[in-house]
Amino acid sequence: MKRLLNTLLILISLGLCAVCVVQWQREARLRGHIIDLVKRLEAENALRIEAERKVREYEKEIARLTELRAEVEAKLVEVTREYNDLSADSVSRGITIAVYMRELMQTQARFAAAQSALGQGSSVMKEHNAAVTAQNSAIEKQNEMLKQLAKERDAAIEKLNARTIEFNELVEKYNKLSKQR
Repeated sequence: MKRLLNTLLILISLGLCAVCVVQWQREARLRGHIIDLVKRLEAENALRIEAERKVREYEKEIARLTELRAEVEAKLVEVTREYNDLSADSVSRGITIAVYMRELMQTQARFAAAQSALGQGSSVMKEHNAAVTAQNSAIEKQNEMLKQLAKERDAAIEKLNARTIEFNELVEKYNKLSKQR
């Protein structure tokens, strides 16, 4: 009987050893899975942190671009207003020149009538010549003012075109950033 019990004890011990080996292998596999999961979690956390950092950067860039866009739009409105003012001023100066031209033509007509009535060399003719000369100088001044106004208008249009180009580039950058999100 002792032999049977010893054999039975050996078999039970071998069975327990087999169970220990199986549990040890199972625990090793579980530890491997846990290590893999921890590595994946760390990688996902790193990616999440990087994504959050990029989101913050993009938000700052969007805010900066929005501010730039508002500035460009404000400058565009200002340049447009200046252009409209210059255009209105140009029109009013053109009307003034037209009035002066009409007065000059009337004066020339009166001068021609007076010249034919009085003949050559009279003092009235000299006075009239002086008046015509004064009107001619006024017209020359108006021409110079008109040329200056045209230069100012051209400068304002160039500024407007430059602002428009900047605005378009800004909008393209903004659209590219928006598409990347």
